[in-house]
Amino acid sequence: MRIQFEIKEKLPEIIAEVLHSDKWLTLVKEEKQGLKRVTIKDPYFDSEASVDIWEKEVHITTAWSNYTYRIYTRGDSVWCEYIGAYRGLLEQNLLPIITPKENILDSEVLDSSLFGDKKDSLRNYSTENLKLKNFRRDNFQGESVLASPQDHPKVVYDEFINEGVPLPPLEDIKKKSGN
Repeated sequence: MRIQFEIKEKLPEIIAEVLHSDKWLTLVKEEKQGLKRVTIKDPYFDSEASVDIWEKEVHITTAWSNYTYRIYTRGDSVWCEYIGAYRGLLEQNLLPIITPKENILDSEVLDSSLFGDKKDSLRNYSTENLKLKNFRRDNFQGESVLASPQDHPKVVYDEFINEGVPLPPLEDIKKKSGN
């Protein structure tokens, strides 16, 4: 799935958090004109992400899943492009704070394995994704064995989406879930 959405944070804030966060260790791998390549590592788990910091863009690639986040400026605003699985959207622990400016469910999915290159909202994508997940679970024995409740994102959980209700900050959700 590929999706783009405007975010509230400014690019210098994102860069500062990547380079100086208390949530991870930052290792500078390479510095050359216009590019700083770093690795951020979780100090408690064997997890890391690669980050390329350019003047007007930041690229984050997760090590385990190879999900990518491209944070870039477009005019006076900052945008995030995510390429990865639906269940991974904004769910990685090794991410700077990325806050969608509008309801993320209204964001347009630009291409996906579910819709191809047909553009549709994340809301519709999540509905169709849930239908497909339920169909597989109900019709294929192996699917229910492979799936687990932890497979699905905690924040954008299809069955519990309440329209117009703001989500609590991710830190509050993590405190309640014990993560």
